[in-house]
Amino acid sequence: IITRLYTPADLGVLAVYSSVLAIFGVGAILRYELAYGLPKENDDAINLFGLSLILLCLTTAGFALILLFGRDLLVNTFDLGAIEQYIWFLLIGFFGMGLYTTLNYWAVRQRDYKRITYTKINQGAGGSVCKILLGVLAFGPVGLIIGHVVSQIAGITTLARAMWKKERKNLKAISWSRMKSVAKTYKSFPVFNFPASIVNTMALQLPPLMLLALYDSEVVGFYALANMLVVLPGSLISGSMGQAYLGEASKMVRERSQGLRVLYVRTLKHLFVIGVPLIGIPALFAPFVVPFIFGEVWAEAGWYCWPLAAMTVAQFAVAGIGFLSLYGYNHWSLAWNVTRVVGVISVFYLSYLLTLPVMITLMIYALVMVIMYMLSVALNLKAISNFTSMIAQ
Repeated sequence: IITRLYTPADLGVLAVYSSVLAIFGVGAILRYELAYGLPKENDDAINLFGLSLILLCLTTAGFALILLFGRDLLVNTFDLGAIEQYIWFLLIGFFGMGLYTTLNYWAVRQRDYKRITYTKINQGAGGSVCKILLGVLAFGPVGLIIGHVVSQIAGITTLARAMWKKERKNLKAISWSRMKSVAKTYKSFPVFNFPASIVNTMALQLPPLMLLALYDSEVVGFYALANMLVVLPGSLISGSMGQAYLGEASKMVRERSQGLRVLYVRTLKHLFVIGVPLIGIPALFAPFVVPFIFGEVWAEAGWYCWPLAAMTVAQFAVAGIGFLSLYGYNHWSLAWNVTRVVGVISVFYLSYLLTLPVMITLMIYALVMVIMYMLSVALNLKAISNFTSMIAQ
C-alpha cells in the first residue's frame, strides 16, 4: 500500500533520514544500557538505569544544540539537502529512540520477552498505519518520516508502566554516589562500546547516504524498498532472538557457567537454519514478484534483493548474538566494527573511482559484509573460549 502512495524518491528521503537518525541515536545513552544484565545487585542495575536517563537528557540537549547552530554544516558536510526541511524530526526521533532503548534493555534484564515482543508488534503496526493514513492525505515524505518516528517510540508507555509497577520501590535506591560508582565500574561500555556502536551503525547505515552521493534519491528509494523486504524483517526476528540470547548469556556470565559456548553455537545454528528459507528463498523470486505486487515503477528494487539477501542471511545468524563486550572483549568489538566500516567505505569509494553500476556496487558490498560476519563468529567463539577457560581455573 505504501508503495502505491509514495514515490521511490519519497522512500529515498525516508532512507536518508532513518540512516542519519540511526547513526546519531545509537550513542544516546553511551551504551550503558548494554551493562544492565551484568550487576548481581538490583540496586546497581537500577542506578545504571537512572544514569542512562540523565545521559539521555544531556545528549538530547547536545543534539538540539548541534541542529540549532550546526545545521548548515551538518547538511553540507553529509549532503543532506534531501532532508533539510525535516531536520527537526531528528530530535524527536533521537529522544524517543533513546528512551525506548533504555526501557527495552531493562525488560531484557527482567527477561520479559513477551512484553518486548508486544511492543515490537505495536511499533510495526503503528508505524505502517501512520504512513498509510498520511499517504492517503498526500503528506509526501513527511508522512513517511512521522510514521518512522511512531515506529521508534511506540511501546514506551507499555514498558514504562511495567517497570514502574515492578520497580517503584527500588527506584528510591537511585543516588548520585551510586550512579557515579556504577558509571566507573562499567566505564568500558562508553569507552569501547560507544565508538564501536557508532562505527557498527555507520557500516549498516552508510549505504543510503553513499548511494545518494553516487546516484540519486530514486536509487536510494529502490534500495530502501529492497532493504524493507529483505533486511528489516530478518533484523526484527534476529534482534528479538538476540535479546533473548543476551538475557540468558548475561545470566550465565553472572553465574560463571561453562555452558556459554554450547548456547552460542546452538543459537547460531538455529538462526542460520531459519534464515536461509526465511530470507534466501523468497529473495530468489523478488525480481519477478516485486513489480507485480508493488507496481512496475519499483521493478528495479526486486533485483537489489539478490545481493542484499546473501548479506542478510549472514547478518540474521550472526549479528544478533555477537556480544563480545559481555565476555570482557569490548576492544575486540571496537576493532571489528572499525574494520567493517573501513571496508564499507572502501567499497563505495571503489565504485566512485570505477563508476560501477549500482548492482555491482551492491554485490561487492554484500561480499564484504559476509566476510566480516564470518570473522565475527570466529571472534565470539575465541572470546567465549577464553572466558570459560578463565573461570575454570
